[in-house]
Parts: sequence; structure tokens; C-alpha cells
Amino acid sequence: MRFDYLLYPEAKEKLQSSGLLKRIEEVKDNEDRLPYIGYTTKEYVAETIKEMREEGYFETFPKESRKAFMAGLNDAFQDENSSYKIERGSKIISETSEPEDFYIMTGWLASVVLNKDELWDYKKYGFDNISDFVSSLGVAVWNRTKTDFRSGYEWISTDSRSRTFKNNITGDNNLDLRIHQTDITPYKTIDPTGVQVSYRPELDEDRRNVIGYHSTEPSLLIGVLKWIRDANIPTEMLKDNGVPLIEYTKSLGHVIGAATECFGFDDCITDIPSFLFINFDSPLARLGDLDTRSIDGIFTENQNYYRMYIGNNNELIFRYESQNKIDFSPDKNVIFQPSDADNILKGISFQSANGLGRTVPKKIIDIIQYRFTL
Repeated sequence: MRFDYLLYPEAKEKLQSSGLLKRIEEVKDNEDRLPYIGYTTKEYVAETIKEMREEGYFETFPKESRKAFMAGLNDAFQDENSSYKIERGSKIISETSEPEDFYIMTGWLASVVLNKDELWDYKKYGFDNISDFVSSLGVAVWNRTKTDFRSGYEWISTDSRSRTFKNNITGDNNLDLRIHQTDITPYKTIDPTGVQVSYRPELDEDRRNVIGYHSTEPSLLIGVLKWIRDANIPTEMLKDNGVPLIEYTKSLGHVIGAATECFGFDDCITDIPSFLFINFDSPLARLGDLDTRSIDGIFTENQNYYRMYIGNNNELIFRYESQNKIDFSPDKNVIFQPSDADNILKGISFQSANGLGRTVPKKIIDIIQYRFTL
């Protein structure tokens, strides 16, 4: 089953400038008419194509392009091994098609927004071909229906290899810390019908995560403060003894999360700033010596750990380590660049203030204030 798609920036800009993203919102606001797609079979997809035909959508399809479009869809639909081809550097990844993909490729999702006289008019909206147009609009509709009500603080960043990432600091339904980093670089993508398109299904290779367990925000914040100090990273949020970050945190207000810690019922020694900072004088470990294990990081399930390190270019690296395994693969670890520092700090405050985690804003402020007494 398909869950997420990544729409490439160029296509998103075309949809934005042409007003189509606004039209999606108008449809959404009109009695919530955007379809929510759950479990799907090819039989369901066939029914939607039948509906489009009955409503006259294919009568307005340009005759010169109809045969090739339908043949490509039919071949992909019948072939159990049809797949997307995504170029990532020197590697080509094949991603087998799922039934949900055909809601996008057929134009059915786009038809939720456009009538039959508009749906195939790709040139009007600045696209090079019909498939790319209806698929891009379909992905935009899909993504709007999948909006996460627990979405946290997001920002876009670029790494040293010019790859683009969407970063998110939030919490799950149990208020456990989550850091998500998604590679959204617009790699060349060929869809199952053989056409180059401006989107792709979100791949396992695109995802990096830090999965915290319980109240791990203080450990995250202190590790980030050590990274900023030891890598000598200039930040706006920590100027004047952290006043900008404190004021930002206060400005967010406070939504109380549904955990006992969120109501202030967790008074214990581990919440005293002097205890939290007991190892602050020790530098954050630098990645390179395989015998060196960082003492800073975030606990996850079964007492396993995401240990925090400074990389060769002063990156902040979260490396998953258990008793029996260390994941050395750089493309599996969440990695932040020095330019991400202010956004990470703001993200921790945002997560706390919006009740997405177990740490209240007062504790965040106490940690910031205590750091500048040292």
C-alpha cells in the first residue's frame, strides 16, 4: 500500500502560480470533498476509470495523444512488475507500482479539482505533457488529504552534496519524540508508463528518523547546545544568553499534552538543570574513532540509543547504536548541518509548546537559562 508521494519543487511552483493549489483548498473547504484513499485494489481503480468515462472526461482528451496515453496506462496496469525508475546518483532504484499510483496516473485525483474541459489542458498550466500534469496535480491532492494533525516544526535544508531535505521535529501519538528527515531532492523519475514525471513515491531510501522513548527532549536540547559550543557554530537564537530563543518559546504559548509530565507531575532529580548538565563540560564526541562512543544522545526502545556525534564538517550526526549493532551507513543516520542549528532549537521549543512531546516549555526555558550560568 502506498502512503506518501514527494512532489518536486518545479511542479509545485507551477501549480501554485496557476492557482491550482488554491483550487485544491477550495474543494477541501467545500463540504470536505477531497477523497481520502485507504486500502485500494485494482478493481477499485477500474471503477474510477469507468466513472471518468461515464462523466465524459475521456471525450475531451486530445486525440493525437490518447492512444499513447491509454496504451502506457494499460501496459502498466496489466504488468505486475511495472515500476518507477528513480536515478539517485549512479544508482537507479526500481519501485514497484501499487494500485494507489493509478489514481494519480489516470488523472482521477486531478479530476476532483478540474472539470473535463480543463483536465487535459497541460500547456495552460505550464507542463510539458499530460501525464506529468495530471500526476503532479493528483499528488498535490493526495498530499492535502494526508495532512498530519501532529505535524511539528518543519524546515528545508541542503547538505554538502546539494541534496534537499525536509526536516520535522514532532512527537507521536504517545508524545514520544520524533525527528524525521526526508530526502526530497528532485531526482529524475520515470513513472510506470515510461514518462518522466515531477514526483515520486516516498522511498525507504528517502527516510531517516530518530525515534525517542519518553521524555528525551532535554537530552536532545543539551546535546545540541554542546554541538553548537564545540563546533563553534554562530546562532541567532542563542545571542544575548539565549534571550531570542527564550522569547520565541514564550511567544508560542502552551498546549498541554496528554501525559502526566505535561501537567508538572514529574518532579525528580533528573529534572533539575544542574543534574541534566552534569556532563556538559565533556565535549561532544567526534565521529571517526570507532572505539569512541558518545555519552550524549537519545534513548529509544529496549535501552538502545541514538548517540550524537560531530562529523568531519561539523555536522550533527545521530547514529543508532544497540548492544549488538551500530549503523555506520551515513544515509541511514539523521544528519544536520551547522546551518540547521537555529531551526533545531526552534523545533524543540515548538514541539514542547504545542503539546507534541512530554517536556513542558518551562523546562526548555530553565535549560536555556541554566546553560548561560556555566
